[in-house]
Amino acid sequence: MKRKTYVILTLCYVVLIFILSSFQLSSSVAEGGDKTLHVIEYSILGFLTLGCFKNRKLLPVLILAFMISSLYGISDEIHQYFVPGREFSYLDILANTIGSFLGVLISHQLYRKNLIT
Repeated sequence: MKRKTYVILTLCYVVLIFILSSFQLSSSVAEGGDKTLHVIEYSILGFLTLGCFKNRKLLPVLILAFMISSLYGISDEIHQYFVPGREFSYLDILANTIGSFLGVLISHQLYRKNLIT
């Protein structure tokens, strides 16, 4: 995929995260089962974010992609603090950060092995 495509997909995805974070969660999801969803959600973001950069093999680029996706996860939790029926959670931040790391790592490994472009 071209970098431009990754940028467009990443921007669309962060808008989707913001919109979904603006709604109340059902009580069954909010009782702790959402941590897996956070990891998956931010793995996708980390994966897409790394794709926005030209040389995905350099350590500073990996760190930057991880930081961008993780910081977005923190900003998402701050946003949820102001949404009725949602709350700020340090455990969600941890799940977002783990997901970001996994997404960047998976993207890097696939890129390194020429399985994605």
